[in-house]
Amino acid sequence: MTVREEAHRLLDALPEDRLSEAVELLRQWAAAEHGERPRRRFRTTAVFDGEPDLGERTKEVVRDVWGAEGRRTA
Repeated sequence: MTVREEAHRLLDALPEDRLSEAVELLRQWAAAEHGERPRRRFRTTAVFDGEPDLGERTKEVVRDVWGAEGRRTA
């Protein structure tokens, strides 16, 4: 069995709900072969429990942390 035949067999064996993910991956690989830059899709689900203004205060938080590291002594 060739690699291509095995790939076809594996695609046929996939459940219908997973087939679209496999096809999208193959599209990205095929596009990369033709010199196109594949688009990445990130699927994330996250819950963040933090201060409401944390995004606005990012620079301040980083300055505080890095500044504190510079003042540490052994």
